[in-house]
Amino acid sequence: MKLKWIVGCLVVLMLLTTACGSSGTEPSTDTNQTEGTKDTEKSPDSGKEDPFGKYAEPITLSMGKSISTKNTNLPNGDTVDNNEYYRYIEKKLNVKVTHAWQTETQEAYQQKLSVSIASQDLPDAFIVNEKQLKQLVEADLIADLTDVYNKYSSPLIKSYYESYGDRVLKRATFDGKLMAFPGTEIGGQHNMTWIRQDWLDKLGLQPPKTLDELLAIAKAFTEKDPDGNGKNDTYGFTGLPTLAGWNTVNGFDPIFGALHAYKGQWLKDQAGSTVYSSTLPEMKTALAKLHELYAAGIIDKEFPVRKDSTELIAANKVGIVFGPWWIPYWPLPDSVKNDPKAEWKPYTAPLDSDGKFNTYDQNPTGSFLVVKKEYAHPEAVAKVLNMEYEGIRKLDPAAKDIYKDLNVSWVIWPFAIQIGFEDDAYRVHLELKAAWDAKDPSKLNDELKMWYENVKKNSENPKKDLAVWSDSMSRMDGSAEIDPSKLTVIRNVFFGQTKTMELKWAILEKMENETFLKIILGEEPVDKFDSFVQEWKKLGGDQITKEVEEASKK
Repeated sequence: MKLKWIVGCLVVLMLLTTACGSSGTEPSTDTNQTEGTKDTEKSPDSGKEDPFGKYAEPITLSMGKSISTKNTNLPNGDTVDNNEYYRYIEKKLNVKVTHAWQTETQEAYQQKLSVSIASQDLPDAFIVNEKQLKQLVEADLIADLTDVYNKYSSPLIKSYYESYGDRVLKRATFDGKLMAFPGTEIGGQHNMTWIRQDWLDKLGLQPPKTLDELLAIAKAFTEKDPDGNGKNDTYGFTGLPTLAGWNTVNGFDPIFGALHAYKGQWLKDQAGSTVYSSTLPEMKTALAKLHELYAAGIIDKEFPVRKDSTELIAANKVGIVFGPWWIPYWPLPDSVKNDPKAEWKPYTAPLDSDGKFNTYDQNPTGSFLVVKKEYAHPEAVAKVLNMEYEGIRKLDPAAKDIYKDLNVSWVIWPFAIQIGFEDDAYRVHLELKAAWDAKDPSKLNDELKMWYENVKKNSENPKKDLAVWSDSMSRMDGSAEIDPSKLTVIRNVFFGQTKTMELKWAILEKMENETFLKIILGEEPVDKFDSFVQEWKKLGGDQITKEVEEASKK
Protein backbone atom coordinates (compact mmCIF):
# COMPACT_ATOMS: atom_id res chain seq x y z
CA MET A 1 0.00 0.00 0.00
CA LYS A 2 2.85 2.36 0.82
CA LEU A 3 4.38 1.63 -2.57
CA LYS A 4 1.09 2.39 -4.27
CA TRP A 5 0.94 5.76 -2.51
CA ILE A 6 4.49 6.62 -3.53
CA VAL A 7 3.79 5.66 -7.13
CA GLY A 8 0.67 7.75 -7.03
CA CYS A 9 2.57 10.80 -5.82
CA LEU A 10 5.12 10.34 -8.59
CA VAL A 11 2.32 10.15 -11.14
CA VAL A 12 0.86 13.39 -9.83
CA LEU A 13 4.26 15.10 -10.08
CA MET A 14 4.61 13.88 -13.68
CA LEU A 15 1.10 15.10 -14.50
CA LEU A 16 1.69 18.55 -13.10
CA THR A 17 5.04 18.77 -14.87
CA THR A 18 3.42 17.61 -18.10
CA ALA A 19 0.54 20.03 -17.73
CA CYS A 20 3.06 22.81 -17.18
CA GLY A 21 5.10 21.79 -20.17
CA SER A 22 2.68 20.87 -22.89
CA SER A 23 0.64 23.78 -24.09
CA GLY A 24 1.45 24.92 -27.57
CA THR A 25 -0.24 28.29 -27.16
CA GLU A 26 2.68 30.14 -25.60
CA PRO A 27 4.58 32.90 -27.42
CA SER A 28 7.26 31.43 -29.65
CA THR A 29 10.84 32.55 -30.06
CA ASP A 30 12.50 33.34 -33.39
CA THR A 31 15.19 30.68 -33.45
CA ASN A 32 17.14 32.36 -36.24
CA GLN A 33 17.44 35.49 -34.17
CA THR A 34 18.58 33.38 -31.23
CA GLU A 35 21.37 31.94 -33.36
CA GLY A 36 22.21 35.15 -35.17
CA THR A 37 23.16 38.46 -33.59
CA LYS A 38 23.67 37.33 -30.01
CA ASP A 39 27.42 36.79 -29.90
CA THR A 40 27.93 40.55 -29.65
CA GLU A 41 26.61 40.65 -26.09
CA LYS A 42 29.58 40.78 -23.73
CA SER A 43 27.82 41.91 -20.56
CA PRO A 44 24.54 43.40 -19.38
CA ASP A 45 26.21 46.80 -19.63
CA SER A 46 26.67 46.46 -23.38
CA GLY A 47 23.14 47.74 -23.91
CA LYS A 48 21.93 44.58 -25.65
CA GLU A 49 19.11 43.40 -23.44
CA ASP A 50 18.36 40.10 -25.15
CA PRO A 51 16.59 37.37 -23.13
CA PHE A 52 18.41 34.76 -25.23
CA GLY A 53 21.65 36.66 -25.84
CA LYS A 54 24.86 34.63 -26.04
CA TYR A 55 27.86 35.91 -24.09
CA ALA A 56 30.95 36.59 -26.16
CA GLU A 57 33.10 35.07 -23.41
CA PRO A 58 32.24 31.99 -21.33
CA ILE A 59 30.79 32.52 -17.85
CA THR A 60 29.91 30.00 -15.15
CA LEU A 61 26.76 29.62 -13.09
CA SER A 62 27.06 27.44 -9.97
CA MET A 63 24.02 25.95 -8.30
CA GLY A 64 23.07 24.14 -5.15
CA LYS A 65 20.64 21.41 -6.05
CA SER A 66 18.90 18.28 -4.84
CA ILE A 67 19.42 15.56 -7.43
CA SER A 68 19.01 11.85 -6.92
CA THR A 69 21.76 10.27 -8.99
CA LYS A 70 20.19 6.83 -8.64
CA ASN A 71 18.29 5.43 -11.61
CA THR A 72 18.42 8.64 -13.63
CA ASN A 73 18.33 6.69 -16.93
CA LEU A 74 20.57 9.29 -18.53
CA PRO A 75 21.77 8.05 -21.93
CA ASN A 76 25.18 7.96 -23.57
CA GLY A 77 27.19 8.10 -20.36
CA ASP A 78 25.76 11.49 -19.40
CA THR A 79 25.67 12.52 -15.75
CA VAL A 80 23.81 15.13 -13.72
CA ASP A 81 26.92 17.31 -13.99
CA ASN A 82 27.65 16.72 -17.67
CA ASN A 83 24.69 16.10 -19.91
CA GLU A 84 23.18 17.08 -23.20
CA TYR A 85 20.96 19.74 -21.70
CA TYR A 86 23.80 21.50 -19.91
CA ARG A 87 25.83 21.32 -23.13
CA TYR A 88 22.88 22.82 -24.97
CA ILE A 89 22.77 25.72 -22.51
CA GLU A 90 26.50 26.26 -22.93
CA LYS A 91 26.24 26.20 -26.72
CA LYS A 92 23.33 28.63 -26.82
CA LEU A 93 24.35 31.08 -24.08
CA ASN A 94 28.05 30.44 -23.40
CA VAL A 95 27.00 29.76 -19.80
CA LYS A 96 28.59 26.75 -18.16
CA VAL A 97 26.26 25.36 -15.50
CA THR A 98 28.03 23.72 -12.57
CA HIS A 99 27.06 22.42 -9.14
CA ALA A 100 28.59 24.15 -6.14
CA TRP A 101 27.12 21.23 -4.24
CA GLN A 102 24.49 18.57 -4.76
CA THR A 103 22.47 16.37 -2.41
CA GLU A 104 20.57 13.13 -2.98
CA THR A 105 17.45 14.12 -1.04
CA GLN A 106 15.39 17.19 -0.25
CA GLU A 107 16.04 16.67 3.46
CA ALA A 108 19.80 16.71 2.86
CA TYR A 109 19.33 19.76 0.60
CA GLN A 110 17.65 21.70 3.39
CA GLN A 111 20.41 20.76 5.80
CA LYS A 112 23.15 21.79 3.37
CA LEU A 113 21.33 25.00 2.50
CA SER A 114 21.01 25.94 6.18
CA VAL A 115 24.78 25.52 6.59
CA SER A 116 25.43 27.57 3.44
CA ILE A 117 23.19 30.40 4.60
CA ALA A 118 24.69 30.42 8.10
CA SER A 119 28.24 30.53 6.71
CA GLN A 120 27.27 32.91 3.88
CA ASP A 121 28.98 30.51 1.48
CA LEU A 122 26.30 30.46 -1.17
CA PRO A 123 26.03 29.06 -4.70
CA ASP A 124 25.35 31.57 -7.48
CA ALA A 125 21.73 30.40 -7.70
CA PHE A 126 19.56 28.11 -5.60
CA ILE A 127 15.96 27.43 -4.59
CA VAL A 128 14.55 28.33 -1.17
CA ASN A 129 11.23 28.30 0.65
CA GLU A 130 9.41 31.45 1.72
CA LYS A 131 10.87 31.54 5.22
CA GLN A 132 14.40 31.22 3.85
CA LEU A 133 13.70 33.90 1.26
CA LYS A 134 12.76 36.35 4.00
CA GLN A 135 15.89 35.46 5.98
CA LEU A 136 18.11 36.04 2.96
CA VAL A 137 16.47 39.37 2.20
CA GLU A 138 16.87 40.54 5.79
CA ALA A 139 20.53 39.48 5.76
CA ASP A 140 21.09 41.28 2.43
CA LEU A 141 22.60 38.13 0.87
CA ILE A 142 20.69 37.93 -2.41
CA ALA A 143 20.45 40.09 -5.52
CA ASP A 144 17.68 42.49 -6.45
CA LEU A 145 16.27 40.97 -9.66
CA THR A 146 13.88 43.76 -10.60
CA ASP A 147 15.87 44.99 -13.59
CA VAL A 148 16.88 41.45 -14.52
CA TYR A 149 13.22 40.43 -14.71
CA ASN A 150 12.16 43.53 -16.64
CA LYS A 151 14.99 43.39 -19.17
CA TYR A 152 15.90 39.74 -19.54
CA SER A 153 12.90 37.54 -18.71
CA SER A 154 11.33 36.21 -21.91
CA PRO A 155 7.77 37.07 -22.92
CA LEU A 156 6.84 33.47 -22.12
CA ILE A 157 8.13 33.62 -18.54
CA LYS A 158 6.45 36.99 -18.01
CA SER A 159 3.15 35.70 -19.39
CA TYR A 160 3.22 32.83 -16.90
CA TYR A 161 3.55 35.21 -13.97
CA GLU A 162 0.98 37.65 -15.39
CA SER A 163 -1.63 34.87 -15.48
CA TYR A 164 -1.64 34.98 -11.65
CA GLY A 165 -2.15 38.73 -11.41
CA ASP A 166 0.02 39.98 -8.55
CA ARG A 167 -0.45 36.88 -6.39
CA VAL A 168 2.92 35.32 -7.26
CA LEU A 169 5.43 38.08 -7.97
CA LYS A 170 4.15 40.02 -4.96
CA ARG A 171 5.27 37.17 -2.69
CA ALA A 172 8.86 37.65 -3.88
CA THR A 173 8.76 41.46 -3.72
CA PHE A 174 10.19 43.37 -0.74
CA ASP A 175 10.09 47.17 -0.54
CA GLY A 176 9.32 47.31 -4.23
CA LYS A 177 12.22 45.02 -5.20
CA LEU A 178 11.80 41.62 -6.83
CA MET A 179 14.17 39.33 -4.93
CA ALA A 180 13.41 35.95 -6.54
CA PHE A 181 11.83 34.11 -9.43
CA PRO A 182 8.91 32.27 -7.79
CA GLY A 183 7.89 28.78 -8.77
CA THR A 184 4.19 28.36 -9.44
CA GLU A 185 1.57 25.77 -8.68
CA ILE A 186 -0.68 25.11 -11.64
CA GLY A 187 -4.36 25.85 -11.01
CA GLY A 188 -7.29 23.54 -11.53
CA GLN A 189 -6.23 20.96 -8.94
CA HIS A 190 -9.39 21.36 -6.85
CA ASN A 191 -11.59 18.38 -6.03
CA MET A 192 -14.56 17.80 -8.28
CA THR A 193 -17.06 14.96 -8.02
CA TRP A 194 -16.43 11.71 -9.94
CA ILE A 195 -19.38 9.32 -10.06
CA ARG A 196 -19.92 5.75 -11.24
CA GLN A 197 -22.13 6.44 -14.24
CA ASP A 198 -22.94 2.75 -14.63
CA TRP A 199 -24.30 2.74 -11.06
CA LEU A 200 -26.40 5.83 -11.80
CA ASP A 201 -27.83 4.14 -14.90
CA LYS A 202 -28.53 0.89 -13.08
CA LEU A 203 -30.47 2.68 -10.34
CA GLY A 204 -32.23 5.03 -12.78
CA LEU A 205 -30.68 8.16 -11.25
CA GLN A 206 -29.74 11.46 -12.87
CA PRO A 207 -26.41 13.25 -12.32
CA PRO A 208 -26.55 15.67 -9.37
CA LYS A 209 -26.55 19.41 -9.35
CA THR A 210 -27.38 20.30 -5.75
CA LEU A 211 -25.98 18.92 -2.51
CA ASP A 212 -29.31 17.28 -1.69
CA GLU A 213 -29.26 15.48 -5.05
CA LEU A 214 -25.68 14.31 -4.52
CA LEU A 215 -26.46 12.99 -1.05
CA ALA A 216 -29.57 11.21 -2.34
CA ILE A 217 -27.32 9.43 -4.87
CA ALA A 218 -24.81 8.58 -2.14
CA LYS A 219 -27.64 7.12 -0.05
CA ALA A 220 -28.84 5.02 -2.97
CA PHE A 221 -25.32 3.76 -3.65
CA THR A 222 -25.14 2.71 0.00
CA GLU A 223 -28.52 1.01 0.30
CA LYS A 224 -29.56 -0.30 -3.13
CA ASP A 225 -26.78 -2.77 -3.97
CA PRO A 226 -25.44 -0.95 -7.07
CA ASP A 227 -22.75 -3.59 -7.67
CA GLY A 228 -25.40 -6.31 -7.71
CA ASN A 229 -23.60 -8.77 -5.44
CA GLY A 230 -26.51 -9.12 -3.04
CA LYS A 231 -24.50 -7.76 -0.13
CA ASN A 232 -24.73 -4.58 1.90
CA ASP A 233 -21.08 -3.65 1.29
CA THR A 234 -21.03 -0.40 -0.69
CA TYR A 235 -20.79 3.25 0.36
CA GLY A 236 -21.57 6.58 -1.16
CA PHE A 237 -17.99 7.75 -0.62
CA THR A 238 -14.99 7.52 1.65
CA GLY A 239 -12.84 10.31 3.09
CA LEU A 240 -9.54 11.55 4.51
CA PRO A 241 -8.75 12.00 8.23
CA THR A 242 -7.72 15.60 7.43
CA LEU A 243 -11.14 16.00 5.74
CA ALA A 244 -10.05 18.33 2.95
CA GLY A 245 -7.07 19.51 0.97
CA TRP A 246 -6.00 20.89 -2.37
CA ASN A 247 -4.74 18.33 -4.90
CA THR A 248 -5.87 15.35 -2.83
CA VAL A 249 -8.17 12.39 -3.36
CA ASN A 250 -11.20 11.78 -1.10
CA GLY A 251 -11.25 15.20 0.55
CA PHE A 252 -14.77 16.47 1.31
CA ASP A 253 -14.07 19.85 -0.33
CA PRO A 254 -17.07 19.83 -2.73
CA ILE A 255 -19.46 19.28 0.18
CA PHE A 256 -17.78 22.02 2.20
CA GLY A 257 -17.95 24.39 -0.78
CA ALA A 258 -21.66 23.84 -1.31
CA LEU A 259 -22.17 24.96 2.29
CA HIS A 260 -19.74 27.91 1.99
CA ALA A 261 -17.31 26.27 4.40
CA TYR A 262 -13.57 26.26 3.64
CA LYS A 263 -11.02 24.49 5.77
CA GLY A 264 -7.77 26.21 6.70
CA GLN A 265 -8.14 29.43 4.68
CA TRP A 266 -7.53 33.08 5.53
CA LEU A 267 -10.40 35.11 4.11
CA LYS A 268 -11.85 38.60 4.21
CA ASP A 269 -15.33 38.87 5.73
CA GLN A 270 -17.99 41.29 4.55
CA ALA A 271 -16.55 44.00 6.78
CA GLY A 272 -13.11 43.56 5.22
CA SER A 273 -11.55 41.96 8.29
CA THR A 274 -9.31 38.90 8.10
CA VAL A 275 -10.89 35.71 9.43
CA TYR A 276 -9.81 32.08 9.67
CA SER A 277 -12.35 30.03 7.73
CA SER A 278 -12.22 26.95 9.97
CA THR A 279 -13.66 28.99 12.87
CA LEU A 280 -16.70 30.36 11.02
CA PRO A 281 -20.32 29.20 11.58
CA GLU A 282 -20.47 27.68 8.09
CA MET A 283 -17.87 25.13 9.17
CA LYS A 284 -20.08 24.02 12.06
CA THR A 285 -22.94 23.48 9.60
CA ALA A 286 -20.72 21.42 7.31
CA LEU A 287 -19.40 19.26 10.15
CA ALA A 288 -22.96 18.59 11.30
CA LYS A 289 -23.88 17.46 7.77
CA LEU A 290 -20.87 15.13 7.55
CA HIS A 291 -21.71 13.67 10.97
CA GLU A 292 -25.24 12.99 9.75
CA LEU A 293 -23.87 11.16 6.68
CA TYR A 294 -21.37 9.19 8.73
CA ALA A 295 -24.03 8.13 11.24
CA ALA A 296 -26.25 6.98 8.37
CA GLY A 297 -23.45 4.77 6.99
CA ILE A 298 -23.20 6.72 3.76
CA ILE A 299 -19.55 7.59 4.47
CA ASP A 300 -17.15 4.67 4.84
CA LYS A 301 -17.06 3.90 8.56
CA GLU A 302 -13.36 3.01 8.46
CA PHE A 303 -12.08 6.07 6.59
CA PRO A 304 -10.18 7.58 9.57
CA VAL A 305 -8.06 4.46 10.09
CA ARG A 306 -7.47 3.14 6.59
CA LYS A 307 -3.78 3.02 5.69
CA ASP A 308 -4.70 3.37 2.03
CA SER A 309 -7.46 5.92 1.50
CA THR A 310 -8.02 4.63 -2.05
CA GLU A 311 -8.61 1.03 -0.98
CA LEU A 312 -12.38 1.12 -1.50
CA ILE A 313 -11.99 2.80 -4.88
CA ALA A 314 -9.86 -0.08 -6.15
CA ALA A 315 -12.29 -2.58 -4.63
CA ASN A 316 -15.25 -0.82 -6.32
CA LYS A 317 -17.06 -0.30 -3.04
CA VAL A 318 -17.69 3.44 -3.46
CA GLY A 319 -19.61 5.13 -6.24
CA ILE A 320 -18.48 8.72 -5.61
CA VAL A 321 -14.90 9.96 -5.45
CA PHE A 322 -13.88 13.54 -4.74
CA GLY A 323 -10.69 14.31 -6.61
CA PRO A 324 -8.98 16.52 -9.22
CA TRP A 325 -9.11 16.19 -13.00
CA TRP A 326 -6.09 13.85 -13.08
CA ILE A 327 -7.43 10.94 -11.00
CA PRO A 328 -8.02 8.75 -14.09
CA TYR A 329 -4.24 8.37 -13.90
CA TRP A 330 -4.50 7.33 -10.25
CA PRO A 331 -6.39 5.80 -8.48
CA LEU A 332 -9.31 5.21 -10.89
CA PRO A 333 -7.38 2.76 -13.13
CA ASP A 334 -7.40 0.30 -10.23
CA SER A 335 -11.19 0.48 -10.20
CA VAL A 336 -11.47 -0.14 -13.95
CA LYS A 337 -8.87 -2.89 -13.87
CA ASN A 338 -10.85 -4.77 -11.22
CA ASP A 339 -14.22 -4.06 -12.84
CA PRO A 340 -14.07 -3.25 -16.58
CA LYS A 341 -17.74 -2.24 -16.40
CA ALA A 342 -16.86 0.74 -14.19
CA GLU A 343 -17.73 4.01 -15.94
CA TRP A 344 -16.44 7.08 -14.10
CA LYS A 345 -17.67 10.55 -15.06
CA PRO A 346 -16.65 13.93 -13.57
CA TYR A 347 -19.12 16.59 -12.50
CA THR A 348 -18.74 20.15 -11.30
CA ALA A 349 -21.10 19.52 -8.42
CA PRO A 350 -22.64 20.02 -5.95
CA LEU A 351 -23.68 23.62 -6.53
CA ASP A 352 -24.73 25.97 -3.75
CA SER A 353 -28.15 27.57 -3.40
CA ASP A 354 -27.13 30.22 -5.95
CA GLY A 355 -26.08 27.63 -8.51
CA LYS A 356 -22.33 28.16 -7.95
CA PHE A 357 -19.57 25.61 -7.50
CA ASN A 358 -17.33 26.99 -4.77
CA THR A 359 -13.72 26.05 -4.31
CA TYR A 360 -11.01 27.72 -2.28
CA ASP A 361 -7.70 29.17 -3.33
CA GLN A 362 -4.54 27.13 -3.54
CA ASN A 363 -1.10 28.36 -2.61
CA PRO A 364 0.15 29.65 -5.98
CA THR A 365 3.81 29.50 -4.98
CA GLY A 366 6.02 27.95 -2.34
CA SER A 367 9.50 27.86 -3.87
CA PHE A 368 11.76 30.68 -4.98
CA LEU A 369 14.81 30.84 -7.22
CA VAL A 370 17.29 33.33 -5.77
CA VAL A 371 20.69 34.68 -6.85
CA LYS A 372 23.69 35.38 -4.62
CA LYS A 373 24.22 39.12 -4.27
CA GLU A 374 27.87 38.98 -5.32
CA TYR A 375 27.22 37.02 -8.52
CA ALA A 376 28.50 39.10 -11.41
CA HIS A 377 25.91 38.04 -13.97
CA PRO A 378 22.45 37.81 -12.34
CA GLU A 379 20.89 38.21 -15.79
CA ALA A 380 22.40 34.83 -16.69
CA VAL A 381 19.92 33.20 -14.32
CA ALA A 382 17.02 34.74 -16.24
CA LYS A 383 18.54 33.63 -19.54
CA VAL A 384 19.08 30.06 -18.40
CA LEU A 385 15.53 29.98 -17.04
CA ASN A 386 14.27 31.25 -20.40
CA MET A 387 16.26 28.58 -22.20
CA GLU A 388 15.14 25.91 -19.75
CA TYR A 389 11.55 26.61 -20.73
CA GLU A 390 12.46 26.78 -24.39
CA GLY A 391 13.62 23.18 -24.01
CA ILE A 392 10.61 22.11 -21.96
CA ARG A 393 8.18 23.77 -24.32
CA LYS A 394 10.13 22.53 -27.36
CA LEU A 395 9.84 25.91 -29.07
CA ASP A 396 13.42 25.75 -30.28
CA PRO A 397 13.85 22.98 -32.89
CA ALA A 398 17.40 22.46 -31.63
CA ALA A 399 15.99 21.37 -28.27
CA LYS A 400 13.35 19.08 -29.73
CA ASP A 401 15.13 15.79 -29.20
CA ILE A 402 16.78 16.46 -25.84
CA TYR A 403 15.52 13.93 -23.34
CA LYS A 404 11.87 13.49 -24.22
CA ASP A 405 11.43 11.44 -21.05
CA LEU A 406 10.03 13.88 -18.47
CA ASN A 407 11.53 11.93 -15.58
CA VAL A 408 14.99 12.34 -17.08
CA SER A 409 14.36 15.98 -17.97
CA TRP A 410 13.28 16.91 -14.46
CA VAL A 411 16.60 15.65 -13.08
CA ILE A 412 18.73 17.72 -15.44
CA TRP A 413 16.73 20.90 -15.97
CA PRO A 414 19.11 23.49 -14.54
CA PHE A 415 16.76 24.92 -11.92
CA ALA A 416 13.96 22.31 -11.95
CA ILE A 417 11.54 24.98 -10.75
CA GLN A 418 8.02 24.72 -12.06
CA ILE A 419 6.52 27.78 -13.74
CA GLY A 420 3.39 27.83 -15.86
CA PHE A 421 0.06 29.48 -16.55
CA GLU A 422 -2.41 29.31 -13.69
CA ASP A 423 -4.92 27.63 -16.01
CA ASP A 424 -2.34 25.55 -17.86
CA ALA A 425 -4.17 22.22 -17.64
CA TYR A 426 -7.32 23.82 -19.03
CA ARG A 427 -5.39 25.47 -21.88
CA VAL A 428 -4.02 22.06 -22.80
CA HIS A 429 -7.56 20.66 -22.78
CA LEU A 430 -8.89 23.40 -25.07
CA GLU A 431 -6.09 22.90 -27.56
CA LEU A 432 -6.52 19.14 -27.56
CA LYS A 433 -10.31 19.37 -27.88
CA ALA A 434 -10.08 21.86 -30.75
CA ALA A 435 -7.84 19.44 -32.63
CA TRP A 436 -10.18 16.55 -31.80
CA ASP A 437 -13.27 18.42 -33.02
CA ALA A 438 -11.45 19.36 -36.23
CA LYS A 439 -9.98 15.85 -36.58
CA ASP A 440 -6.67 17.55 -37.26
CA PRO A 441 -3.77 17.09 -34.80
CA SER A 442 -1.15 18.59 -37.13
CA LYS A 443 -0.70 21.79 -35.12
CA LEU A 444 -0.27 20.04 -31.78
CA ASN A 445 3.13 19.62 -30.14
CA ASP A 446 4.57 16.17 -29.48
CA GLU A 447 2.94 15.55 -26.10
CA LEU A 448 -0.49 16.71 -27.26
CA LYS A 449 -0.23 14.58 -30.39
CA MET A 450 0.41 11.58 -28.17
CA TRP A 451 -2.66 12.39 -26.06
CA TYR A 452 -4.70 12.97 -29.21
CA GLU A 453 -3.76 9.53 -30.50
CA ASN A 454 -4.65 7.98 -27.15
CA VAL A 455 -8.04 9.69 -27.13
CA LYS A 456 -8.58 8.25 -30.60
CA LYS A 457 -7.48 4.76 -29.55
CA ASN A 458 -9.73 4.81 -26.51
CA SER A 459 -12.72 5.97 -28.56
CA GLU A 460 -12.18 3.04 -30.89
CA ASN A 461 -11.48 0.45 -28.17
CA PRO A 462 -12.62 1.78 -24.78
CA LYS A 463 -10.55 0.54 -21.82
CA LYS A 464 -8.54 -1.91 -23.94
CA ASP A 465 -5.41 -0.10 -22.76
CA LEU A 466 -5.69 1.54 -19.32
CA ALA A 467 -2.83 3.98 -19.99
CA VAL A 468 -4.69 5.15 -23.10
CA TRP A 469 -7.93 5.32 -21.10
CA SER A 470 -6.21 7.46 -18.46
CA ASP A 471 -5.04 10.00 -21.02
CA SER A 472 -8.45 10.18 -22.63
CA MET A 473 -10.42 10.52 -19.41
CA SER A 474 -8.06 13.02 -17.77
CA ARG A 475 -7.31 15.23 -20.74
CA MET A 476 -10.77 15.29 -22.29
CA ASP A 477 -13.34 14.54 -19.59
CA GLY A 478 -11.63 15.55 -16.35
CA SER A 479 -9.94 18.73 -17.51
CA ALA A 480 -13.13 19.91 -19.23
CA GLU A 481 -14.54 20.40 -15.74
CA ILE A 482 -11.81 22.85 -14.68
CA ASP A 483 -13.24 25.50 -16.97
CA PRO A 484 -12.71 28.70 -14.91
CA SER A 485 -16.16 29.93 -15.94
CA LYS A 486 -17.68 27.03 -13.97
CA LEU A 487 -15.90 27.91 -10.74
CA THR A 488 -16.22 30.44 -7.95
CA VAL A 489 -12.76 30.62 -6.38
CA ILE A 490 -12.63 31.95 -2.84
CA ARG A 491 -9.27 33.70 -2.57
CA ASN A 492 -6.98 33.13 0.36
CA VAL A 493 -5.44 36.46 1.42
CA PHE A 494 -2.37 34.99 3.14
CA PHE A 495 0.01 32.10 2.68
CA GLY A 496 3.09 31.51 4.76
CA GLN A 497 3.85 31.83 8.47
CA THR A 498 3.76 34.66 10.95
CA LYS A 499 5.99 34.75 14.04
CA THR A 500 3.31 33.34 16.32
CA MET A 501 2.47 30.68 13.76
CA GLU A 502 6.03 29.39 13.95
CA LEU A 503 5.50 28.70 17.65
CA LYS A 504 1.85 27.69 17.87
CA TRP A 505 0.42 26.70 14.51
CA ALA A 506 1.25 23.00 14.78
CA ILE A 507 -0.70 22.80 18.06
CA LEU A 508 -3.67 24.71 16.67
CA GLU A 509 -3.78 22.67 13.48
CA LYS A 510 -3.65 19.39 15.44
CA MET A 511 -6.49 20.56 17.67
CA GLU A 512 -8.55 21.55 14.64
CA ASN A 513 -8.10 18.24 12.82
CA GLU A 514 -8.78 16.12 15.90
CA THR A 515 -11.85 18.11 16.97
CA PHE A 516 -13.41 18.14 13.51
CA LEU A 517 -12.87 14.42 13.03
CA LYS A 518 -14.36 13.59 16.44
CA ILE A 519 -17.44 15.66 15.63
CA ILE A 520 -17.97 13.78 12.37
CA LEU A 521 -17.49 10.42 14.06
CA GLY A 522 -19.90 11.35 16.85
CA GLU A 523 -17.23 11.16 19.53
CA GLU A 524 -17.93 14.81 20.33
CA PRO A 525 -21.24 16.70 19.96
CA VAL A 526 -21.57 19.23 17.15
CA ASP A 527 -21.62 22.02 19.76
CA LYS A 528 -18.02 21.10 20.62
CA PHE A 529 -17.23 23.33 17.65
CA ASP A 530 -18.09 26.42 19.72
CA SER A 531 -15.67 25.57 22.51
CA PHE A 532 -13.03 24.70 19.90
CA VAL A 533 -13.30 28.21 18.46
CA GLN A 534 -12.92 29.77 21.92
CA GLU A 535 -9.91 27.59 22.71
CA TRP A 536 -8.35 28.24 19.31
CA LYS A 537 -8.51 31.98 19.90
CA LYS A 538 -7.03 31.74 23.41
CA LEU A 539 -4.14 29.48 22.39
CA GLY A 540 -2.83 31.96 19.86
CA GLY A 541 -5.48 32.20 17.16
CA ASP A 542 -6.41 35.80 17.97
CA GLN A 543 -2.78 36.94 17.88
CA ILE A 544 -2.13 35.05 14.64
CA THR A 545 -5.21 36.61 13.08
CA LYS A 546 -3.87 40.07 13.95
CA GLU A 547 -0.50 39.20 12.39
CA VAL A 548 -2.16 37.83 9.25
CA GLU A 549 -4.32 40.95 9.03
CA GLU A 550 -1.20 43.11 9.10
CA ALA A 551 0.72 40.91 6.68
CA SER A 552 -2.14 40.81 4.17
CA LYS A 553 -2.09 44.60 3.91
CA LYS A 554 1.48 44.70 2.65
